[in-house]
Amino acid sequence: MAKRLFSSYVSQEVFELVDFLSKREEISKTVVFPKRAIRCFMESDRKIDPRILLTQRTDPAYIERKALLTVYLEEEQRKQLEAVAEEKGCNVSQVFFQAMLDYCALLISMDSSGIHIEKRE
Repeated sequence: MAKRLFSSYVSQEVFELVDFLSKREEISKTVVFPKRAIRCFMESDRKIDPRILLTQRTDPAYIERKALLTVYLEEEQRKQLEAVAEEKGCNVSQVFFQAMLDYCALLISMDSSGIHIEKRE
């Protein structure tokens, strides 16, 4: 199946988690990690956190996205992301960000070794 480059901005925390978890799980962060993340997202309720949908950077709940994550996506997965984006009234990058965030959370919930979680006030 043909793969094409896809780039999206994510939070620095998600970027670092993808890097750490892909090494820990011994999977490619540019091919296997996003493929599994999107597959899991598509098999779930496909819910997108309202904070991810925020575009106003002045909103206190806005999640800053400054880290550029570049991956390879299969055309079918790109189309799935586009369909969800259209359904939810958002853009593909927001759907991708949610899929990556959810997959990181799933992997951490299964094995939190090497992860230090700080509570924010």
